[in-house]
Amino acid sequence: MKIQKLNWAGIKLECGCRTVLIDAVENFKPYFPVLGNPLTPLYHFTDTVKADYILFTHLHLDHFDVSVIEKCLTKNGKIIGYKKHEKEIAKLNREYVLLDNDETFIENGITFKSVYSLDGIGEEQTAWMVEHDSTKIFHGGDTIWHNQFWKLGKENTGITYAFLPINGAVVNFQIVGLEYSTVPASLTPEQAFNAAKLLHAEKLIPIHYGMFATPFYQPTDTNDTVLRHFSATIKQPYQIVNDGDNLN
Repeated sequence: MKIQKLNWAGIKLECGCRTVLIDAVENFKPYFPVLGNPLTPLYHFTDTVKADYILFTHLHLDHFDVSVIEKCLTKNGKIIGYKKHEKEIAKLNREYVLLDNDETFIENGITFKSVYSLDGIGEEQTAWMVEHDSTKIFHGGDTIWHNQFWKLGKENTGITYAFLPINGAVVNFQIVGLEYSTVPASLTPEQAFNAAKLLHAEKLIPIHYGMFATPFYQPTDTNDTVLRHFSATIKQPYQIVNDGDNLN
């Protein structure tokens, strides 16, 4: 499996001659009023990438970009979706396969599995596991801390890479009717390293950090010193992969 990090939480997997996109987003403009303009350059990929499968963890527009589906999904490609997103997926008029938590779908030597995840502001969310040959990845979208990481680690052995959010964002979305809370709406660095440890992942690959910060969206500190500290304390290896770069 060849792995490339895309923008924010997005990744591209090359599984033999098949390409898989997860949470692949290129157009963040709908969220600029809240998230602000990107603090890092956007990686543009839709003109060159063709995907056989597209997955997304939930329907927030920084994880679910309809234009990526329109531009990148091949004629015979499939959306692999979470069963609770069926209504929205059906509107896309593309072939799809729906999975509930702990259900799997296998095609072309690739195993897709939906597993439990928990969104920070109450939206329906899943996490994805994708396995091909000897590599298995876990993608947690923008999950918060929950009590299922122990169970997921026991029931899903052999995770090579855990892609987890680390920015611990406190959101102030009162402008859209969401009451303010100081509790982070995604994993903090400490929580992400613990989650990866409980998943028994060989490496944590941080995602969902560094691109946005406004008074409405307040991330926690994710500098190198912070990450090195938690890696050493929790004894969980990690690797930083910049947007557009391949995972070595």
